[in-house]
Amino acid sequence: MAKPKSGNGYTLGIDLGGTKILAGVVDKDGNVKATGKKTTNAVAGPEAVIKRVIKASDDAMQKAGITLDQVEAIGIGCPGPVDSDKGIVRSAANLPGWVDIELAKELKKWRDVPVALSNDVRVACVGEHRMGAGKGCKNLITIFVGTGIGGGIIVNDQIYTGSRWSAGEIGHMIMMPDGPYPMGAGVRGGVETLASRTAIDRDLRAGIAAGIVKTNLPKLMEQKDGAITSSVLKAAVEAGDPLTIGVLQRAAYYLGLHAATLINAFDPEMLIYGGGVIEGLSEWLLKQIRPVAYANSVNKFEVTKIKIVEAKLGEQAGVIGAALLARGLL
Repeated sequence: MAKPKSGNGYTLGIDLGGTKILAGVVDKDGNVKATGKKTTNAVAGPEAVIKRVIKASDDAMQKAGITLDQVEAIGIGCPGPVDSDKGIVRSAANLPGWVDIELAKELKKWRDVPVALSNDVRVACVGEHRMGAGKGCKNLITIFVGTGIGGGIIVNDQIYTGSRWSAGEIGHMIMMPDGPYPMGAGVRGGVETLASRTAIDRDLRAGIAAGIVKTNLPKLMEQKDGAITSSVLKAAVEAGDPLTIGVLQRAAYYLGLHAATLINAFDPEMLIYGGGVIEGLSEWLLKQIRPVAYANSVNKFEVTKIKIVEAKLGEQAGVIGAALLARGLL
């Protein structure tokens, strides 16, 4: 990743997701001055979503007290494979109609400045590397555990994109060849099918239906209209719920094996874990991932010096990372 250059104005960093859009005004030092948020309303199609991206950006600028002519560059992260050189979203599974969308060109029509486009999880990785938990590390990998599992790879301070701009699809590393089928895009038996929020939700509901293990989870779910949220998982763990703890320990085991595979392949200085599941359970989950990761690493020499830590920037990681990528274009 190119280092930010000498522009003194502001950059817009935008995190475009399947359910929400978060735009932020970011200064030259990577500090977020203000944000604007909109629901994506993805079913309305690409043109309508791009208008909502602009509206979220307008809201952020208004809160920051700046005007559009003070914006020097725009960075945006979008789900799915993207062609960063051409500024094109090749496809996005959770954004209907998004096939070969020239997103950079559309944003340039609004504000004719350099536009950096990358994958959403990759820009979050850049944010954590430059301004978050990975600050100062030259080689690291981020793993975001949410609805799915995605990640980003930093090698010698550069974001690794691969030959087709699709590097970092670490959620689809196969851990169990005859394992569960994906419930969306992905591969059978990938770690996403075993340890994502979607997988945890599936296994907990199956456990409730089976009725073999005693659980208080349904009562906790009532407070969230039947949903199994991060706060519900946290409350169940704190209450010592056997079903929840058992399912989460199994997920942590697969995340640990996955971490060992990443360590064996890349030998990074650090693995950074983020996403809703991690934010909810934090150190309780990481304490179970670490020993499995270290035990299954081939090179045991000083293996515990490879830090396995929680991300620091929360939902602003993508905004900051996208803005930093854009400043590299100035």
